[in-house]
Amino acid sequence: MTITNPSQSYFAAVDLGSNSFHLLIARLNDGLMEKVDREKEMVQLARGLQRNGSLSEEVREGALQCLQRFGERLRDIPSEQVRVVGTKTLRDADAAGDFLAYAEQALGHPIAIISGYEEARLVYAGLSHSMSHDDKQRLVIDIGGASTEFIIGCNDSPELLESLDFGCVAITRQFLSEGINRDSIHQAYLYVCEQIEAIRAIFVQHGWDRLYGTSGTMRAIAELTLTEDGGALISAKALDKLFLQIHEAGDIAEGDLSKQFSKQRRAVLPAGIIILKAIFDGLNIDSIHVADATLKEGLIFDTVGRLSHDDIRHRAISKLQQQYQIDTLQSERVNHIALHLLRQIDTPALAGISRTKLLSWAAQLHEIGLGISHSGHHHHGRYILKHSDLGGFSRHEQQLLAHMIGSQRKKIANKLYDLDAKTTKTLIPLLICLRLSIILNRGRDGIDTHITISMMDSQVNLVFSDDWLQQQPMTFAGLAQEAKYLSAIGISLSYQ
Repeated sequence: MTITNPSQSYFAAVDLGSNSFHLLIARLNDGLMEKVDREKEMVQLARGLQRNGSLSEEVREGALQCLQRFGERLRDIPSEQVRVVGTKTLRDADAAGDFLAYAEQALGHPIAIISGYEEARLVYAGLSHSMSHDDKQRLVIDIGGASTEFIIGCNDSPELLESLDFGCVAITRQFLSEGINRDSIHQAYLYVCEQIEAIRAIFVQHGWDRLYGTSGTMRAIAELTLTEDGGALISAKALDKLFLQIHEAGDIAEGDLSKQFSKQRRAVLPAGIIILKAIFDGLNIDSIHVADATLKEGLIFDTVGRLSHDDIRHRAISKLQQQYQIDTLQSERVNHIALHLLRQIDTPALAGISRTKLLSWAAQLHEIGLGISHSGHHHHGRYILKHSDLGGFSRHEQQLLAHMIGSQRKKIANKLYDLDAKTTKTLIPLLICLRLSIILNRGRDGIDTHITISMMDSQVNLVFSDDWLQQQPMTFAGLAQEAKYLSAIGISLSYQ
């Protein structure tokens, strides 16, 4: 990537975790990342998550105040070089839609809610970019507030990625809120062991040569084992002593915690020790190295990749094309015409998402369900896109892509039912470009006419060269049928 303005060399990542909010600002210097500034606040979103999916007023206000402070620090950084993601708690906060709106306003940037798979991928990216390639298998473990990620990979390539639903804040709330005693510790330990059992066999069978922990919980435990392990390592022997201590005393030694840790960290650290003990036992671990790089570093490297035309999302699309044996020549024909149409019209912006990329991805994957069913392939395609693990995609991007695929043909009404009115209004022009391109490329051998399109309010007009359309009866019939489908949602299509 070429830097033409000094301010453009700065990148920022904001990780809205279930335990802590992190801000990292870094700059590129001869291709290397230098960390310029960082902030962390233990907001503990997971502690404020209510049964109905909303956030408690106390946690909500604390989170918004933190984001206002972060937003002030981000003002001078180009928006395309700022990435903000929300993880497990925001994935689960179904009733927190208004919180996200206020959070984006406070921060000044859109927030992308990412899947557990994507969270794991970014964690691994952060670690792998901070280490030299050694061709060794690495197991990376990141204990968060509400989820824990497990990744095995080699060099820059993750091979196994899992995100399990337990973290230090969630375990504290579920098992230790009424007090830390032998029974509550035992119940928490068994619960985590049970969750790990789901991935144990495949991870052990795959194997690893190096083991790294990347979370604040790992670093805190390493501080407690400093005298035995040196601070950069956590051994099973030292961890067993900590576990025995909380098992017998119900806490870590008062002096240790009061000197080193905040009240918030102290509240959740016993759960972190229980979780790590269960991981050590479940995966038969002797020791783990503690690394500093994690998700926020991965976000910055991922952003640099996008701006340098090395977007992981493009690789995810190519992987799906191969997996579902999509006719890539036909996909490219549809993609070419769809983008040609889009360039001629004005469409409302989608916050944090490129309209051109979204349309292009949909065109490249529009036949993904064809191998399952010809007549209903758009329904199958929507399901595949909605439930696949796509590297680099936020949940919102993936949802919009699934809607585009599911609405590419036949009736449109009700297919966009779970999108808000503003998003639907923005998506409709993109969808029209996709649907028209599919109709025009039905012959699967390209078309030899110039096409112009105009779109004004609810009127769409297509104009072809000379008398081309009159010589294409199949295309003419397809456009006539499409006019009926669009009319059902209040849009008039004319063509000549």
